[in-house]
Amino acid sequence: MSKILQLAGNTFRETIRDRVLNVALLFALAMIAAGILLGTLSIGEDQKIVKDLGLAAIEFFSVAIAIFIGTSLLFKEMDKRTIFIVLAKPVRRYEFMLGKFLGLAATLTCLLAAMTAAFGLMLVALHAFAFALFWQIALEWLQILLMIALALMFSTFASPVMAMAYSFALYLIGHNLEGLRVLARQAAPTARRLILLLYDVLPNLGHLDIKNQVVYGMPFSLSQWCVAASYGLVYTAFALVVGVLIFARREF
Repeated sequence: MSKILQLAGNTFRETIRDRVLNVALLFALAMIAAGILLGTLSIGEDQKIVKDLGLAAIEFFSVAIAIFIGTSLLFKEMDKRTIFIVLAKPVRRYEFMLGKFLGLAATLTCLLAAMTAAFGLMLVALHAFAFALFWQIALEWLQILLMIALALMFSTFASPVMAMAYSFALYLIGHNLEGLRVLARQAAPTARRLILLLYDVLPNLGHLDIKNQVVYGMPFSLSQWCVAASYGLVYTAFALVVGVLIFARREF
């Protein structure tokens, strides 16, 4: 465990200094501020627009950074040859992968916390703050962990560009999986079974999205949130296990 934490600490220090984080943070804050401007143009809907756009900006930029950095972590280690030095020590490959995951997760958690704090202060200034928003932000945090795990998994067998493409594709598909169910109803029996299999296997990120409920005051239960959170954690663990198994069999 100490080796994993040491690797996580090194990864955190390496990624927290990445200039991409600063750029992403500035863009995210600009998008949140844009929500305030757009909100003033819609009479009676300003607070809802600010909340909706703010949550969307936090999610998008956090996920984008998770994918961008996650898909390049292993490549940088191999390009600099540092991975050979680390693995030559008494460090197992699963410890290396878990260290990278935890380090990047810590970095993205700090980024999410900074954006959430700025977002919360803006809402307080607009008298629009609501604690219910934190339920969605917590699910966005779990979504970030899932995307980090997927990005690392893809980076174990694909180039950074392809791993990034796969990760973004799964992110987009994961938020539009209900379209597969609609397509399945219109497909032939064999194709229907294949489509439904994809629906069950691919990550359904719609489970981790309750923006409409928290922004527009729609009801949601604690049990619903717990099921969604459990789904995110289980899928994250699954992606990590697959990534570790592939990395363990990779030859350098």
